[in-house]
Amino acid sequence: MDDARISIIGGGISGLCTAIALQKKGIPANVYEKEKSIHEQDTGIILSGNAIRAFYIMGLGPQLRANGLDSDGCLLKSDSGKIIAEFDYHSPSHIPNYLFIHRSKLQRILTDALLPGSLHLDKHMIDFKHDNTISLFFKDGTRIESDYLISCDGAASPIRTKLFPNSRLTYLGFSCWRGLIEDPPIKVPSYTETWGPRGRFGIAPLTDNQVFWYAMKKSPTVNSDLSEWSSIDLLFNFFYYHEPIQDLLENTSPHHIIYDNLYELRPLTPLQSGNILLLGDSAHASMPNIGQGASQAAEDAVYLAKWISSEETIDKVFSKYETHRQERMKVVKDEMKIYGLAARIDFPVLCSIRNKLLQMTPSSYHNEKLRKVVEIEEDMDAL
Repeated sequence: MDDARISIIGGGISGLCTAIALQKKGIPANVYEKEKSIHEQDTGIILSGNAIRAFYIMGLGPQLRANGLDSDGCLLKSDSGKIIAEFDYHSPSHIPNYLFIHRSKLQRILTDALLPGSLHLDKHMIDFKHDNTISLFFKDGTRIESDYLISCDGAASPIRTKLFPNSRLTYLGFSCWRGLIEDPPIKVPSYTETWGPRGRFGIAPLTDNQVFWYAMKKSPTVNSDLSEWSSIDLLFNFFYYHEPIQDLLENTSPHHIIYDNLYELRPLTPLQSGNILLLGDSAHASMPNIGQGASQAAEDAVYLAKWISSEETIDKVFSKYETHRQERMKVVKDEMKIYGLAARIDFPVLCSIRNKLLQMTPSSYHNEKLRKVVEIEEDMDAL
């Protein structure tokens, strides 16, 4: 398999992780990214314990933690600031449950870990043909032949759409904002997420005395006017939520806010078609609960690389990957389902009832749910 030509479309976190994991196994995978630079507008990103484990397997764990802040705990709060649940599972391996890092730092760590010359920028794939081999056609007029293709081209994946025309993204009914504060007026010591009638609001510390926040609010249509909201509009929306939410919004510059609509793939589509494989958001876009988007992409990469060294052919690797990852995504979705449904409640009386029920729930219940998400199989040896 060492001479197999593997092309990865998409230079985001999933594509970079996949290339690194495969290259550690001696597979010279190449990444093709349509943008001229992979450095997007900077923001924070939350990685959960399963991603941290995956990065250790890739040999990047110490470097990742040196460039971010980690924590075992997440406090779930009501809009008044009262703690309604706490997630503080302690792993026997001493791997933290969460790591908070600038996206730009994470991207730099990943690109530096690639084999020289294996990342190709400004390569926008516009079509492909597949039979025994795969022909990739790019916007610049070039053509590349490959034995295998790995689709890491995001939730709106053109590759998935061509392979499985009936697969489509479903709008989740939520708008999302992410903000970065370079000089916060207050110190943020821990990771918190607040649930209330006007939406969810998460806060996490970053290095360099910066703070990352995110907000989610129900939006019945994709084309709502929420896309035009500024930090002041968000401030009015969350005006009665507990401190320091107002201070954070007041001190966030408009150019440090990123807006998105949230989508998921429902139901899970096939992950393989012959010598083409879907990975990351291309395979399982979902609600971004506790950073599972990027975290599952890192998991995908290390499992794929693990089986590269144990199976006879890449075709068998792809088949094993599909079976395992479908089962794993079902586990993650099932464990997070109750929290996803609870977080959607926005009627004040029902919010109060939900909060009471969460407060009455033993912490062992929350931590067992978290354990099933952040732990990965014990037999995952270092690459």
